[in-house]
Amino acid sequence: MPKGNPNPVIPPEFKERQFKRSDGTTEPLAEKILAVRVSAEVDKVVRSLPKKAAWLRRVITEAAQRELMQDGET
Repeated sequence: MPKGNPNPVIPPEFKERQFKRSDGTTEPLAEKILAVRVSAEVDKVVRSLPKKAAWLRRVITEAAQRELMQDGET
């Protein structure tokens, strides 16, 4: 027989504090994670960054605004 709470509830306050952003941004994040495979060399240098998620978020956002969005809209 399984043990533990069969119907766990995570309070909204906990979820809000669960993950802290390391880049200081406040815009709402997408529901789904954006993922892509890169070359081993690129992977190695990106993973060596102290705040890789913040860096990736910044460069992807800048490229999307520059190349894909009208007038830099977000």
